[in-house]
Amino acid sequence: MKLLSALTLAAALAVVAAPAFAADPLTECVDLGATHVVRRAGDSAVAIQDGAQHYRAEMRYGCNDLGYSAKLKISTDKQEGRLCPQGSKLATQRDLCSISRVEKIDEQAFKRYIKR
Repeated sequence: MKLLSALTLAAALAVVAAPAFAADPLTECVDLGATHVVRRAGDSAVAIQDGAQHYRAEMRYGCNDLGYSAKLKISTDKQEGRLCPQGSKLATQRDLCSISRVEKIDEQAFKRYIKR
């Protein structure tokens, strides 16, 4: 009986905590401000901070230079600083990578992703 209570409590906590970690897909293009920050968030993703807004962008086929590049730039249709649900690119020092998915995240998720 104690095991059932513990499992029920764990499930309830997971449901309550889930919205804090949920990410919403980006539905329209965003023009990033001049002071936006793009940081590596794993082997095939970046986390972007633009003022109080935060995003995570995944690369379609990975990005070979992502782990080594000091400069990361987002663009869409050669317009630097434009982030869109489809068609955006990440430029590293030696590579141009296609972004396949962009989602809005919160500040805590941004901090978690850039620690990877």
